[in-house]
Order: sequence, then C-alpha cells, then structure tokens
Amino acid sequence: HVLSAMQVRRLTPVECGRLQGFPDNYLTQVSWRGKVPPPDGPMYKALGNSMAVPCMRWIGERVQMVEELVE
Repeated sequence: HVLSAMQVRRLTPVECGRLQGFPDNYLTQVSWRGKVPPPDGPMYKALGNSMAVPCMRWIGERVQMVEELVE
C-alpha cells in the first residue's frame, strides 16, 4: 500500500472572486494599508463579506419586476 496525504487545494482570491461574479482584477486594484495589491487575508475577508453579483442582479430584477406590476 502506498499512503499519501489527501489535501484539498485552497482557492486563490481570484478564484473566489470569479465564483462570485467579480472580474479577475477586482480586488488587486484596491490598496490595503498602503499595499497594492493587498495580502490574501484581507482579500478573502472582503470576498467573504460581499454578495455574489449574479445573485444580487437576479434579486434586483425581481424587485423591479414586482414594482412595475404594482404601479
């Protein structure tokens, strides 16, 4: 038997941003404490506190549709 450690690769901040619908260079343009691009930790935190763009667009379109029906 050959034993090997099974590890899951951690997603990069760019990959996390892509999953949420952000462009590749979205967070790398922002400065954090004078650093451009910011370290990975603050980028993970910012992405964790954000909302996915496609989901928010879908919700906004549905709200607009209901508002137009009410008028």
